[in-house]
Amino acid sequence: MKGTFTIILLFFFLNLHGQERYVNIDGQKFRIKEFGTGDLTVIFESGMSDSLEAWGAIPDTVALFAHVFLYDRADIGKSDSSRQKRTIPNMVSELKSILNHESINPPYILVGHSLGGYITRYFSSQYPDDVTGLLLLDPAPEAYWESMTKEELKIYIEGGTEWYRTKHAPKYWKEWFQFIPNIAYMKNLNISRDLPIILISASESNWYKYHEKIIAGFKSARHVELVGGHYIYRSHPDLTIKYIKELSSINK
Repeated sequence: MKGTFTIILLFFFLNLHGQERYVNIDGQKFRIKEFGTGDLTVIFESGMSDSLEAWGAIPDTVALFAHVFLYDRADIGKSDSSRQKRTIPNMVSELKSILNHESINPPYILVGHSLGGYITRYFSSQYPDDVTGLLLLDPAPEAYWESMTKEELKIYIEGGTEWYRTKHAPKYWKEWFQFIPNIAYMKNLNISRDLPIILISASESNWYKYHEKIIAGFKSARHVELVGGHYIYRSHPDLTIKYIKELSSINK
């Protein structure tokens, strides 16, 4: 009897916290982590150059009320180097291929931080019937860079390139080099105006006024500013979980 209880407890623990594994998509390896239960899957999309570890313990708590999926994009963390240009459509296509391969079916709530905001918004545009909610955590606002003069943008790119070359291994540079060109893919996105969206701005960022443009015209969008830096979910893990739970409850 004791042995049976131990096995049940072990199964529960593994199901809750999950184990990372690797998925082979056309000969390319991606690291993924999947755990929790439920008909709704919460997909975490990290910021530029961030592996799935960036989310800390937040996914573990979310797994108490939903099915959770995390992964490392190509070039990031423990996934293989990319074979395709790091355009937003290519990254979304890779994510969709992984989900299909693993039979991780919709509905999805997408949680995107920084660059992950581009990816989750584009995914919502391409697969509108699959997505039932968006949580955008200090997402990259294309209007911020569009407001720059050519000289300002040139200085910004040069500074960012120098930073990446001194702080990151070469494989991490690819997302950065494609970052500004990727703005073009954020035009005229076909996202349902009824999609529930919660957008969190970090007080220490200067993106707040540009964030308003991201959710303009959306009937069920909410804009919240929280005190903290760009990794706002680390400063407010409990609120991040609360907002995910709020979005998930809309679908019940």
